[in-house]
Amino acid sequence: MTTSVQRAAPEDRARPAGFRGPGHVRNVIARRRLTDLLDRAGPRPLTVIHAPAGYGKTTLAVQWLQMLHARGATVAWMGLHRDDDTPHWFLTHLLGTVRRVLPDPTAVDDLLELIEQNAEDTRAFTLSALLETLGAHPGPFVLALDDWHLVENPEVHRALMHLLDLAPPNLAVVLTSRRRPRLPLSRLRVGGRLTEIDADVLRFDLVETREFLVELNGLRLGVDDVARLSEGTDGWVAALQLASLSLRDTDDPETLIRGFSGRHHSVGEYLAENVLDALPADLLDLLLATSVCDRLCGGLAGALAGRPDGGAALAELESRDLFLRALDPEREWFRYHHLFAEYLRRRLDRDHPGRAAELHRRASGWFAGHGLVAEAVVHALAAGDVDGATDLVEQHAMPLVEHSRMVSLLGLVRRLPPTAADGRPRLLMAVAWANCLLQRSDAAQAALDVLRAALPVDDAHDELHSEADVVQACIDVYGDRTDRAELLVRRSLDRSLVYRPWVVAVAANIQSFCDLHAARFELARERQRWARRFHDRAGGPFAGVYGRCFAGIAALSVLDVDGAERQLRDAVALAREMAGRRSHAAQLAGALLGELCHLRGEREEAQRLLVESGELGAESGVVDFMVASYALLARIRADEGAGDEAAELLAEGARVADRLGLPRLRAAVGAERIDQLVARGRIRQARRAAQELPTGADLDGGIAGRVDAARGAALAAVLAAEGETDRAAALLEELAAEARRRGRVREETELTVRLAGVLEGAARRLAAERTLAPALERAVAAGAPQLVLDGGRDVRAVAVRLRERAAADGTADPAADRLAALLDDGGAAPAAAAGLTAREHEILGMLGLGRDNRAIAGGLGVTVNTVKWYLKHIYGELGVRNRTEAVPHRSEAYTACSKSP
Repeated sequence: MTTSVQRAAPEDRARPAGFRGPGHVRNVIARRRLTDLLDRAGPRPLTVIHAPAGYGKTTLAVQWLQMLHARGATVAWMGLHRDDDTPHWFLTHLLGTVRRVLPDPTAVDDLLELIEQNAEDTRAFTLSALLETLGAHPGPFVLALDDWHLVENPEVHRALMHLLDLAPPNLAVVLTSRRRPRLPLSRLRVGGRLTEIDADVLRFDLVETREFLVELNGLRLGVDDVARLSEGTDGWVAALQLASLSLRDTDDPETLIRGFSGRHHSVGEYLAENVLDALPADLLDLLLATSVCDRLCGGLAGALAGRPDGGAALAELESRDLFLRALDPEREWFRYHHLFAEYLRRRLDRDHPGRAAELHRRASGWFAGHGLVAEAVVHALAAGDVDGATDLVEQHAMPLVEHSRMVSLLGLVRRLPPTAADGRPRLLMAVAWANCLLQRSDAAQAALDVLRAALPVDDAHDELHSEADVVQACIDVYGDRTDRAELLVRRSLDRSLVYRPWVVAVAANIQSFCDLHAARFELARERQRWARRFHDRAGGPFAGVYGRCFAGIAALSVLDVDGAERQLRDAVALAREMAGRRSHAAQLAGALLGELCHLRGEREEAQRLLVESGELGAESGVVDFMVASYALLARIRADEGAGDEAAELLAEGARVADRLGLPRLRAAVGAERIDQLVARGRIRQARRAAQELPTGADLDGGIAGRVDAARGAALAAVLAAEGETDRAAALLEELAAEARRRGRVREETELTVRLAGVLEGAARRLAAERTLAPALERAVAAGAPQLVLDGGRDVRAVAVRLRERAAADGTADPAADRLAALLDDGGAAPAAAAGLTAREHEILGMLGLGRDNRAIAGGLGVTVNTVKWYLKHIYGELGVRNRTEAVPHRSEAYTACSKSP
């Protein structure tokens, strides 16, 4: 997929490191007075240059940044646009800006992909990850944001404050704005972190006015004329430039100078009229025709003005100093000074009523023809062509969805009038898909309901009806419901050679999900082998990653661990390649791979993958992903002695389950909580928790069975702890028999291991050994020894006896040796990695601000338990016991981190 559907500013192309600011600005003087002032203050965390239009804010910023760049700083220049008033576009533009100047531009590629997939859930994480990247950058890094006044959205303001509050020592931000930014500047000033330049400082003094008019522009003016112009313009740079243009062609400068009075915009209007009235008619027409666009290139200018020499015409405008500024060093794209553009548009409306609409239509056509859809839509709407704008969005809607650009699509749709999509089934379908894949179930269902009402019931719309059924089934599956999903996708599967590959691929995944929970594991795997050709032809990673994950779950369910590993590693690789290393797809697949690593006994890798999978929040994907991210990670943390962290993780999982209405997740985290309470001797509390577990009474058959199995295993744990071992054993035997009947090999093994533990706890040692032996053999042979180790102390005791007996008999088995090694090390926690990461430095910085764990989690966009995981490592590395002792280390830790390779 191309990126043309985004607001692809001309500077969005990948470029080598360096200062990629605006092109050279003609006829400016060096603002040495002000650059010296900025140098004395130094590049503080925030420098704000604010004044009304035409005071030379951008020129000053560029001159100072060029000096910083010459001294070794990396400078990223971001010219803001009206689109940047939305968090999604702002983050997209920000990441693209940083990407252009990094030595390794791919360092932020995965973040660009990530914010397309679920902006609300990933903004804080994205900003924190960006800070981590910038903190690791060698040397100073300056981020310049030009025209900040275009940003009104409080969420964008919060994003900037996130960057400023948590900025590493090497990061400085420079803002230019027409007004004083609505940011907590006083707090920054008190901390010595702010430099502020306003209009009073920016005004040309008499010396600068003379240098500009006489020495730079070569005007023959006396001292009194210069003083009169300086006083009349009040040092307003734009007015002085207009005055210089007017004075070039007059034989009576004194009369012209005396002819205007008043200040600011009245001066500008007067002088602009003089400048434009003196131009040839074709150049004036070019100026007016091109004024409707925020940015211009030669081809666009020619299309607007109806002339073949657009590039040459722009060059002439620039040579005449008509406020045209290059946006890129290649001098491909330009824009007018804001003040001049506003005047041109007013004059266009005055002199040529109605012409602006036609010019906007031409601009829309040109942008659409060059794949710049967002700008094409903006100009179509400005021309009053709602149908044309809607056509453009509809044309690109499904390609955006299939390539995981759901947020971009919904952003384009929000530009349209609220009812523009009514009666457009294909656009409504794309909106339903986008919301469904972002797991906004209410919005997806609403779009689907509108779509069904708009779809005629006839053969011509048969495929759209089938696709709507697949969307509905997808919504159901995210809600962990399978009662109607198979029926909904059947027609799309039956007509796989006719329907679009995307629809067939998703339908196959939904059918596989239903097969999983009906214990048709081989059918699920076969379905995915059949569907691979559709995954490969469907756009984007979504269908392929889910398909491989479902095949992996099916393989694990029958303890084909090697087969599951092939599928899950393939899923992770595909997600990282097509959606980014930090994408939701990669983290969902990573959670399942973490579960597999846990079964293999690879605890360090399992924990790493599971912690990473929760960084964006674990409440996404189907329930199977969430169970791994909440229940399994909590089990691992509890085994390492972090009982409080495990309990909080399980409580968070329960809250998610209740909010989203997911009984299977509620049962899984509840059962894990009960196991942990029993292990800690809190039997009465475990009994109360067991009574609160959901049942499968009102659920689908397959889902109901999983809920009841989790509930039954938890009740057995409580019964055994209460001394009711016969009842506990009978319950587990019944559950294991049902799992065996259904072909749930993994579940049967887990239940059998539990049963062995109950028998051992009741001092029925021979029965425990007879029960565990086949399960032990099965788990070890499959390469999943952790199934046995998770049984707890009693099960380990049985396993040790069985192992000793095997050794006495002289039998040898590499898999058994692996289990022996795990039994011998007792499941020791993995060794901590050397050194602190930039992310951990960021957490140290937040500790220094007095943030508690929940505030840190919110700032980073991760869970509280993820923060605790980081803190544990930080304390260990620094050799401290708590946050108070850790805070003084934050600067030296960051320095060491930023110097590491």
